[in-house]
Parts: sequence; C-alpha cells; structure tokens
Amino acid sequence: MNIPQPSPLELRLSAFIDGQAGDEERHDVEDLLVNDPQARSLHDALKRGADLGRRAFDDMLKEPVPLDLVRTIKNAPLPRRAVRLPQAPRPTLSFKPSGLQTIAACALLFVIGGGIGYMIGGNPAASQFSMLSMPGASNRDWLDDIIAHYRLYARQTNHLAEIPAERPADILEWLTTNTGVGFRIPDLSDSGLTFEGARLFAAGGTPVGQLLYRRTDGDGDGDVIAISFTKLRPEGNRSIEEIRNDTSLVSWVTPLATYMVVGPSSAADLDDIAAKAAGLI
Repeated sequence: MNIPQPSPLELRLSAFIDGQAGDEERHDVEDLLVNDPQARSLHDALKRGADLGRRAFDDMLKEPVPLDLVRTIKNAPLPRRAVRLPQAPRPTLSFKPSGLQTIAACALLFVIGGGIGYMIGGNPAASQFSMLSMPGASNRDWLDDIIAHYRLYARQTNHLAEIPAERPADILEWLTTNTGVGFRIPDLSDSGLTFEGARLFAAGGTPVGQLLYRRTDGDGDGDVIAISFTKLRPEGNRSIEEIRNDTSLVSWVTPLATYMVVGPSSAADLDDIAAKAAGLI
C-alpha cells in the first residue's frame, strides 16, 4: 500500500499543531491561517485527526492487563540472588507523535483491522473453522454451553420459555429459521412430560434450538427436561451419554443435525425419553 507523502504545507501545519514550530514560523502560520481559507480547512482537519489519534492511544493505554499475563508475572520464579551490574547512563527518550504520524497510524490500524474483518466476514466457513477447530475449542465447550443454559433456565418458573407452548407455529418458524434444523414438536405425554415452550441460544457460537418440557408425574414431579438441536457435530459424529454437573445428557446424530435430551442426573428414564423423541422429532 502506497502512503502519500505529506505536502510542505501539511508538514508546516503539523509542526504548528504539535508546538514544534519556532516563533517566527508560528507567526507566519498564524497569518496564513487568517488569510488562506484552504490552509485553515487543512489545519482543522489535521487537528481533528491528531485529537482523534491521541484519544485512541489514551484508550489503548487504559485497557486492562490480560489476566494470563498477570498470573505469569506473579508466578514467575524469582532469582536466588540479585546482582547489580554497572550500567551506563541512558539518554531519556521522549516520543510525541505528530499530527500526520497519528493520522497515519490510525489509518494503518483501520486498514489492517478492516482487512481481517473482510476476510473473516467474506468467508463464513472461516469463522466456523476458527471456532471449532482452533486449540482450546473442543466439543466439551459447546456441550458445556448447552448444559449451562439448561441449568440456568430449568430453575425458572414464570419465565421458563421465550415462546410458550400455545404458539407452536411461531416456535417452528422461529427455531427452524435461526438454527437451520427442521423438526417437529414431540408429544411426550406418555412419558409424563408436558410441553412448556421453546428457547433459542448459542453454544460454541452456533444457534441452538431448545424445546422445554416439565414432568408432571412420578418422583421427579416438576423437573424440566429439554430437547436441544444444533448444526454442531460431536467429535466423530458419535452419540453421547454422560453426566456433567449433576446434569444428564443423551444425544443422537443425524446427517443434518445433532439432537440431545438434557435433564437432571436423577432422571433414570432419559434414555427412553431420547428414544421416543428421536422417533417423533
């Protein structure tokens, strides 16, 4: 990228704005600003850019230090004995960016950030790859998200669902449009479950639809059982059956989506519910 070189007038105005002009030059520039509307307009633009750049640098300095860096510094082993070595005096350096330097730096940051954003935004697969394939982004992440949402909403009484069961058409359209997964609302009344409504949330950065049921008979009266579905795939496209944080999860995978039944770990019939739901959804 070719950055245009500043004109002599821009250099003079930048030095004037930064207080780096001598007395004679400062008086000349002041006279120029009074008599030359073009120079005055350029001066105002440079000053606005310089102020914007300085505010941007100030905001960057206010950013908190990353927690990982703080922990690394705090846990770093100290040397057994500190030895003071003679040091030659170092000159004190002071850097104060000029108006043009500030504008150039901001422009460069804007171009770099915009280019990265364009590459990611123009390639939807790139964002999905970075989210699911980069180190640290494992299946456990998004499954934990699903369990965390279940544990949060299962404690709700008056606000269990975003769309109530009385609006099945709205639920079907809303969740299908946002998740890309086709489904039906299973009737699980034979398992003692009453449909309460639906929710939409994100797990691993991907939309997840959730159908919520409440148990109305048996030892677990009042327990919430959720059926969730998403385009995310478990490792190896395998089914999952496990307990995490006192929450049970039973999943099955189809060529188009992953489905799972989530409920309290005390729910002994979660396998049966998952088998029935798989045939109805």
